[in-house]
Amino acid sequence: MTIRPDSLAAAHVLRHAITIGPDGEQERIELGIAEEKPLTLIFNEFHVHAVMMVTPLDLHDFILGFVLTEKIIASPSDLISCHIDRLDNQLAAHILIPGADFSRLIRRGQRFLTGSSSCGLCGVTDLDDIATDPPNLPAHPVPLAAIKKALAALPDQQVLNQKVHMVHAAAWASPDGVIHYVREDVGRHNALDKLIGVLSQSPREPGRGFCLLTSRCSYDMVEKALTLGISTLVAISSPTDRAIQVARKADMTLIGNARPDRLAIFCGAHRLVKPEPEAVTMVGV
Repeated sequence: MTIRPDSLAAAHVLRHAITIGPDGEQERIELGIAEEKPLTLIFNEFHVHAVMMVTPLDLHDFILGFVLTEKIIASPSDLISCHIDRLDNQLAAHILIPGADFSRLIRRGQRFLTGSSSCGLCGVTDLDDIATDPPNLPAHPVPLAAIKKALAALPDQQVLNQKVHMVHAAAWASPDGVIHYVREDVGRHNALDKLIGVLSQSPREPGRGFCLLTSRCSYDMVEKALTLGISTLVAISSPTDRAIQVARKADMTLIGNARPDRLAIFCGAHRLVKPEPEAVTMVGV
């Protein structure tokens, strides 16, 4: 797995709490708690586009993933520069993009609401702005054994969650089930944007492996994954019906209720190698 540049110390704090046991016994303990800070996105030193609530970890990956999945730029090379100011209780990202992209962003207008960590579409006024035209996804096979291997390995690679037990993760694994990238955040959309950010700069082809989500899979999570041509998306919870419709239209393999010993395939079963009936539920594939 790749080394993450940011310090985990910036992503969590220690807080005291009193636990009460089954017999009423009390104990004062110290717990790791995830940080959640506002990040103001300022484009070309002029346009405040949004304020997003994020975990202050892997922020450059988040910015790149966000501007790609929001269709603000078309490719990673279009991001000219990004500087992040870190203050005590807030963050500001100063993002420089080409003039044509900036003009299009101005015409679109700013988000009307602060984007909470639980919502990926807060303040978006037109869903067409973020809708992804179905790409031609690769048909590379993905062994079910590799998916189960990655699912089993993921908890040990969620380094922030091991400290706070409350953040989501998005991960990418190669067809052999080896996890190469993991990104974490209190927001599931943020975690996926961070993963897309780092994947967009990787020499690895996203469509040849698969993405893991430790969260529910709504349709916007599918839309984000399609931005990079991710062909197989695996979530520990069920997808929404709209997510299934979007995935089926794009010929994506969508798997939900995923555990190392059992999972449900909602569409795209043709991409999977040797499904094992006793461990797989096929749902309207």
